[in-house]
Amino acid sequence: MSSWLAADKKLDRRVVSNDDEFVGAPGKRYMTRDANTQNLRILVIDDNQAIHEDFRKILQARAGEESFEQARASLFGDPPRSQGLERFELDCADQGQAALALMQSALKEGRPYAVAFVDMRMPPGWDGLETIERLWKEDAELQVVICTAYSDQPWDELKERIGRNDKLLILQKPFNGIEVLQLATALSRKWGLAHKVSQQLGELSRLVEERTAELQRANDRLTQTNGTLMRTVVDLEAAQAEILRQNNELERLASRDPLTGCFNRRAYYGQFEKAFAESREHGTELCCLMVDIDHFKRINDEFGHAIGDQAIQAVANCLSAELRLTDAVGRYGGEEFCLMFPRTTLAEAPNLAERLRMQVEAEAGQRVRTVSRLVITVSCGISSTVFGARTPLELIDQADKALYAAKEGGRNCVMTLDPITVGANPSDQFEPQVRRVTPRVSNPKTSQ
Repeated sequence: MSSWLAADKKLDRRVVSNDDEFVGAPGKRYMTRDANTQNLRILVIDDNQAIHEDFRKILQARAGEESFEQARASLFGDPPRSQGLERFELDCADQGQAALALMQSALKEGRPYAVAFVDMRMPPGWDGLETIERLWKEDAELQVVICTAYSDQPWDELKERIGRNDKLLILQKPFNGIEVLQLATALSRKWGLAHKVSQQLGELSRLVEERTAELQRANDRLTQTNGTLMRTVVDLEAAQAEILRQNNELERLASRDPLTGCFNRRAYYGQFEKAFAESREHGTELCCLMVDIDHFKRINDEFGHAIGDQAIQAVANCLSAELRLTDAVGRYGGEEFCLMFPRTTLAEAPNLAERLRMQVEAEAGQRVRTVSRLVITVSCGISSTVFGARTPLELIDQADKALYAAKEGGRNCVMTLDPITVGANPSDQFEPQVRRVTPRVSNPKTSQ
């Protein structure tokens, strides 16, 4: 046996007991092991064949020893002390190139080495450092023990070549068997624990990737669903806007006269009721104007009903063009219109009515382009809430009386109810009378 193994004889060989602890001399225990997590494949690289045999004696149990232990256990009834001994699987190589070939073969089989004991000087091939570098290129997880003497490369040179590495230990020669056994056992366990942690990290990484992919798929589904919902919301908003537009159009059609675009009688009366109620609530004056197209029957008889419709449209356009924002006009009958002037006094209304009458006389006939030199005029009657009308319909009837007076007064004019006091006291009741607003002319156009 070589000189570096001599100390092993003095210290006695240690084996592993049943309770997974190393034992040597009686009662001494050193470290535990777990065979399920250890890779017990060991690679010895040394150009001395005697060293190979020494490693086998230390790391591999001999059949004779096992037989002796079994016999002793049978004789004394104790469990054999070699029962818990690690059964290292040992391969040896005398050069770095041969060791590399063994490692490559082991990796292909899926049974990598856990620990390599590497001699520093192995002429004529690679030295220990180059061997370690090449082995680590194949398997970075390999645990390495450098077997070196004091005369070999100093630590600074090793560190410069290999760098700081937690997978590298140095065993100084000469060394004893227990050192080798402890290093092999501890580094095998370290390899197993590192491999187990790596597997757990790999499994954790796989679970994280699966969960991330699942979350990504869920996010994609949510994004797709959200996009569908957004499109649905946009479609609903567009449909709602279209429904609102159609409702407004229906409301407009329901409230408007189809020929003139003015309020129809029902809708106009609804607006007039609101204005009348506000007038009474706030104590403001509300004036009503009734307008009738003069000689409309003659226009229909002479030019036909189509021209008559155009004449009605022309008058409606003239009346609507001159209205203020607070005013309103409605088609009250065939050729008759009703207008309201909120917050307008009886002194102001005649001027508004006269301006409308003049607008119709000047422009309405020209708007009927199919008949040349057609003259269209209107007669107007004005009333106001100052005459004490108790309902909207009563106020309209008062304006209609003034309109009748305008018809009787020669047409193409504005007549307004004018209050006069009956009795000597100013507090006496008003008696409305009709007053002509339009100045008389010597040759009125309405005589045509």
